[in-house]
Amino acid sequence: MSGAWRGGDYTAAGDAWAHAADDVVEAALAGLSGAPRVLDVGTGSGPAALAAARSGARVVGLDPEAGLLRVAAERARRVGSPVGWVAGDARLLPFPAGTFDVVLSTFGVMFAPEPARVAAELVRVTRPGGRLAIASWTPDGIMGRIAPTVLRHLDAPPAPGGPTRWGEAGRVEAWFAPLPVTVRCRVARVRVRYPSVAHAVSVFEGKPGPIRAHRLALERAGRWDRARADLAALFAAHNRAGDGSLVFDAPYLLVEGRVRSGGAGNSAGHGR
Repeated sequence: MSGAWRGGDYTAAGDAWAHAADDVVEAALAGLSGAPRVLDVGTGSGPAALAAARSGARVVGLDPEAGLLRVAAERARRVGSPVGWVAGDARLLPFPAGTFDVVLSTFGVMFAPEPARVAAELVRVTRPGGRLAIASWTPDGIMGRIAPTVLRHLDAPPAPGGPTRWGEAGRVEAWFAPLPVTVRCRVARVRVRYPSVAHAVSVFEGKPGPIRAHRLALERAGRWDRARADLAALFAAHNRAGDGSLVFDAPYLLVEGRVRSGGAGNSAGHGR
């Protein structure tokens, strides 16, 4: 997946929903005193890491992509936030067991391969009694439907699943079930705004990830215009604005966990 995230402009699209990180961080840090140790996995341009730093936490942001980490580091420098940035793989986190009080991910680990292995790593680096908070797009929401809307124009579209598996409560509960953690899943929403449908289409077609990775193949096959039109139609169908701008509410699954002192099994529940 790493190569698909090189080049392009992630922030042009992603900044529109970055404020969801504020809600995730607020829920994860609620009631904690002092300066908790926080890891933001798949930090991207750093919204969750910066939100946690603003709250007084000691924060490390991890991502496999050096380009995104440079964006995050520059943003931290501009606001004077003391965040540590680490290039790393969510499947093999470069930290000893129990290092962090809170482990976060906002629309980050959902892109990592081997989700069960990733889940085990998130739990491993969280101390007993520590917390997890993971936000991922749901497959049936607008954000989860963007890639399938475009990729169905390929001769051999990818199999259903991919990143939005982290947006399915049943799958997530199964990945965490063998681990010493109690998780609860609930659906939350973030309001996303762009100046227009056309603007949103233009930033998504240049955003690193599945769409941009397959765009060249669609252009060569003469199908990109149709895929682009379908993307515009998807945005228009969800638009809540009447002034020419684009406003939609994007659902995501928030997984909140508490690491136990040891043992197997998992007590899980989720609310809609």
